[in-house]
Amino acid sequence: MQPWWHAMGPLAWPLALCSLLALALILQRFWLFIGLQPVSQAAMRAAVSACRTCAREHCQGRVQGWRRGLALLLKHSALPAAQREEVLGCWLLEERQRLNSQLRLLQLIGVLAPMLGLLGTVLGMLQMFAGIAGQNSPVTPALLADGLWQALYTTVWGLLIAIPALAAGQGFALWAERYLQQVQALLNRCQLALDGLELEPVDSLARPQWVWS
Repeated sequence: MQPWWHAMGPLAWPLALCSLLALALILQRFWLFIGLQPVSQAAMRAAVSACRTCAREHCQGRVQGWRRGLALLLKHSALPAAQREEVLGCWLLEERQRLNSQLRLLQLIGVLAPMLGLLGTVLGMLQMFAGIAGQNSPVTPALLADGLWQALYTTVWGLLIAIPALAAGQGFALWAERYLQQVQALLNRCQLALDGLELEPVDSLARPQWVWS
């Protein structure tokens, strides 16, 4: 074993497990999010146009992301508007759960890892002071520094695990929320297009609307 592994003491294995689990979750979530189909202006115009004409061939074959919601809307285009909204609401809820899955576990690791590191530091300091108390020779600053260095090692590793885990968890949550807002806005427009209603041009969806008082 490496010296740094011995310096972490009994908390080495729990911290290693947290780091591996956090890395696996971050990679899995990142692979899912980069596979999301962007809601571009061209895609929005094509989707609204397909809803105006009920062109179901626009979503034939295997569709993913927001195109699944559009295909579901076109499939139930003959239903009343209230029932279509319920169908889309159920699909959006399932999509939200799919995107936010495992994020709470990732955030839990981000909270648990520094606590484990702090526990390792406390145990290391207890061991250090117990060793100092059993010595008859004078206590030198070098001896204290060496003991504190080893005691603080687990806290450093706990923070190194926690910071990326918390940042990734919050970042993925914001990513999912922004994506779902765009999908919901698109499906709302498609819903209106099925009923023969129109709003402002679709291009305005991609630009932020500023209101000055």
